[in-house]
Amino acid sequence: MKDQRGSVTVISLAMLLFLMVVAVAWLPMMTMEKTAAASDYREQQAWNAAEAGYKRAVAALSNKNADWRWLTPEEYIQDSDSANFVHLSIDGNKVDQDEIWYAVGIIENNADIASDYTPEDDAVYQITAIGSCQGIRKVIRKNYTSGDIGGSGGGDSGGEETLELPGLVQADGTVTVKNSNNTILGDIYGFDKEDQSGDKHFNNGNNWQGNYMGTLKTKLPDNIFDKSFYKDIKTLDVLPINNNEPFILGAKEQIYIDWPIGFYKDEWNQGKKWEYQIRGGQGSVLFINCPKNNNSIDLTNGIIGPSSGEPLTLVFNGDVIIRTPLQGNIRIFVKGSVKLDSSNSGNPTNSEELLMIMANGDIDMARSWGLANGKRYAFLSSNSNVVLENSCNSFCGQIQAQNDVTIWSSVIEYSNKVLKSAGFTVPKGMK
Repeated sequence: MKDQRGSVTVISLAMLLFLMVVAVAWLPMMTMEKTAAASDYREQQAWNAAEAGYKRAVAALSNKNADWRWLTPEEYIQDSDSANFVHLSIDGNKVDQDEIWYAVGIIENNADIASDYTPEDDAVYQITAIGSCQGIRKVIRKNYTSGDIGGSGGGDSGGEETLELPGLVQADGTVTVKNSNNTILGDIYGFDKEDQSGDKHFNNGNNWQGNYMGTLKTKLPDNIFDKSFYKDIKTLDVLPINNNEPFILGAKEQIYIDWPIGFYKDEWNQGKKWEYQIRGGQGSVLFINCPKNNNSIDLTNGIIGPSSGEPLTLVFNGDVIIRTPLQGNIRIFVKGSVKLDSSNSGNPTNSEELLMIMANGDIDMARSWGLANGKRYAFLSSNSNVVLENSCNSFCGQIQAQNDVTIWSSVIEYSNKVLKSAGFTVPKGMK
């Protein structure tokens, strides 16, 4: 009997221990679920606040409001200077800056509108609406033309959103500096670091910030690589031009074409190899279906985006190598990997040129962009790795990568010019 009672006691203790282990294991899981749910709630409330701010701005412009004292100047928005924002509440009650609020800025012809400004017909305004909920912020930045319904550009209601990143490099993996003479001008965030020259590029410059505490959204959603996503897109078998003519996309025009794009129709309507130029108007889209790997774009006089306003967007649903000059303002979305080859990279213009490259695969940047290379600024985003090659002697902009970033360049410098510019938004739904 004693042995039996002892066995029961041992079994009871074992069961109790098992239940304790299960409880301890469940506690962090429950905490994580609660944290995730709270984060989702804050994100949605921040979006709601930003959208409320945007709609208020559109309504005020449409109604030709003449009192704009509730706006926040652009310089404070550009600097994310929350202390100088004009904080507004959705419900009209007193603003609690630790809860939900929004702020709005409106510029026209690159200047803030005056507090007593009267809106004009057919004028183009850049509206920036910032929504915040308990420290989480969302931004809608769109162009609005008086008389339009809604507006154009990025933001929640346009199926796109803006990104805000604090540093020159943000990586969830290792940031490696290969060039001993490299100059880094900006903050570096990463899980780990590796420096060929000891640690001078990180600690000596006080630019190593350790882990990035936010969430890097680097995975482009599948829907943007689906032709049906683009409602007004037209399909071309080949480019309907002669070899000595550029192919021009009008403002807002959307074109879908199968690879290779280097073909045109001659006078007998036959497909011939074409190596000339593509020009895109404001907000235009060229979707290129890439059925094979290592697709290469070789165009004699390159791809030219608009000099202002919304950029030309290039969409590749595969891997691509770009061996052609890029000029103007351009966004590039790539389902696979992308390389900007150094051959035939072209020369910068005297105008400011903005480039956004986002890829679900690797990004291999083999050409200079910025600094001594003109008024050029870039944003690179990879769901894998980013490499700045030796041939990318200088780089000015920002980088984010889900994995590693490797730097061979001689000089890289921080600028948030791309992410702060109208039209340089990213697809909503990125992870």
